[in-house]
Amino acid sequence: MAYQTILTHLSNDSVSDSVLAVATILAERHSAHLVGLHIKPPLDLYAGGIVPSPIDFTNQLLEHQRVCEAVLKKKFEKACKNLHSVSEWRSIEAGSTSVVDTLVQQGNSSDLLLLSKIEGDTVNAYFRNLSEHVLVACGRPVLVIPNGEPVANIGERVFVAWDGRRESTRAVFGALPLLRRASIVRLHRINQAHQDRHHFVEITEELANTLARHGVSVEVCYSDANSIEIAHELLEFAKDMDADVMVTGCFGHSPLREYLLGGTSRRLLENSTLPLLMSN
Repeated sequence: MAYQTILTHLSNDSVSDSVLAVATILAERHSAHLVGLHIKPPLDLYAGGIVPSPIDFTNQLLEHQRVCEAVLKKKFEKACKNLHSVSEWRSIEAGSTSVVDTLVQQGNSSDLLLLSKIEGDTVNAYFRNLSEHVLVACGRPVLVIPNGEPVANIGERVFVAWDGRRESTRAVFGALPLLRRASIVRLHRINQAHQDRHHFVEITEELANTLARHGVSVEVCYSDANSIEIAHELLEFAKDMDADVMVTGCFGHSPLREYLLGGTSRRLLENSTLPLLMSN
């Protein structure tokens, strides 16, 4: 079992290095078909929805898009030059579709979608909060890469936060190709005071047995929730084991607020210095 198609979203030069570093590591490890995806956002026909944009301003935006795409394509091709797997550059115009919808459509046809935690540039805001929007809409596992220094390695020491719900379960099985190649996998369950602990210990052990049948060697750990700040506790546990990636579910609110993450998921995204493999 391996990731056969890895889709890497590259919006602008400021986030490309960190995402490309992880993408090339995983593509080489899994002999995956690596797609570098650049989405050109639609041009606003009206400034503030009232006054038509000047032609020269539109031309500036078009030129910015052209330069941005050329820079990213060159970076992608350079990063993939020595890979033993196949790579593909893909540039798409969002047109009348939103950037989020275009990315979700592309991501749903891949095994794994990679994107940066914080995207956006000084010219437009189409990519701001992109990771949050994509996470609650995409049907495939999404690996969110922190900004800053490129990640040196990923998938050797994996921290899995599991609560038995659909979202975290989808994340676990979406991460199976990663887990099977890891040196250490720690499956961690935080017990809530109101839960039947015996029941959840039993079912967590069953998940560990299922993963073992897939060839994953799992350490099972439990802890009692000390506060409502579950995200902080999870990050501390991941830090203690020197994890290089966390696998967890992504929890949204009601359908009327489907583009807003739950508190734990948002705090993980905001505060994690680790890559997060998440599913909704």
